[in-house]
Amino acid sequence: MFFKIKLQETCSKWLRKEREVNNSMRFLITSSSGIFSPAVGSIVEVLNHFGEVFVVCPHKESSLAGYTVTLHKPLKVTELTAFGAEIKSWVVNGTSVDCVKIGIEKLIKKKVDFIVSGIHIGSPSGRDLAYCGDIAAAMEGTFFQIPSLALSIDGIAENEVNFSSFKKYFNELIEVFLAHKHPKGVCFHIHFPTLTEKTCQGVKVVDFDFTFSRYKYVTIHDDHQDFYVLQQKASERKDKETRENNSTRASYITVTPLENLISQRKHIRKLERWFKDK
Repeated sequence: MFFKIKLQETCSKWLRKEREVNNSMRFLITSSSGIFSPAVGSIVEVLNHFGEVFVVCPHKESSLAGYTVTLHKPLKVTELTAFGAEIKSWVVNGTSVDCVKIGIEKLIKKKVDFIVSGIHIGSPSGRDLAYCGDIAAAMEGTFFQIPSLALSIDGIAENEVNFSSFKKYFNELIEVFLAHKHPKGVCFHIHFPTLTEKTCQGVKVVDFDFTFSRYKYVTIHDDHQDFYVLQQKASERKDKETRENNSTRASYITVTPLENLISQRKHIRKLERWFKDK
């Protein structure tokens, strides 16, 4: 590999049991950027070498939809041939979470082995991960106990992204994730820096910092009423940034494990003690 991956002790216990990479694996790809995003095409190109690929994406951009599903209207699904006749693909008039759920339950007639969601263009980290549609879609995959990755990459617009370099690095990363058994209830957020073949320094595993958020409400004054708009604000001090942001700024790819609600059952015994006399 082009770099040596250094896994922290907190994650190493999850990544011990190796399993053979099987070309019969079935991948589900979704992206809040939409099916025609070059990000989706790049992921398809890489994963097509590892198994059978299915694509289910929202009909429009929904990057900051967070963990939302469509309840009060029927979902319309349209099958496309966006990636050729051999790769089944659909668009859904819903969110990325809708796409994962309906893809698994209705559209893909075989067992899905692996889910990849993204690429989110930007730098989601800390509490802001909760607003990211691609993170939510990967988390939905963990509820089905399917290994899931969410991808993001630094940048403001897709035309700024070096997708050639992304494909090179993602190809090597996916080999690692396919070669190990994933813990139940955990998805992984892979955050790529601004990529060139010369600047990427390697991979760092970093933790989730829930104290950090870039999105802040800004007050807009009107003659009759104040309005509040959520805007992305840069941190005033570098030490307020997360290890993830500091690492990507230093040209490292970061990997962060994220647990879903299933993991919270560990708190049941403690909570039961609170109410034992009620």
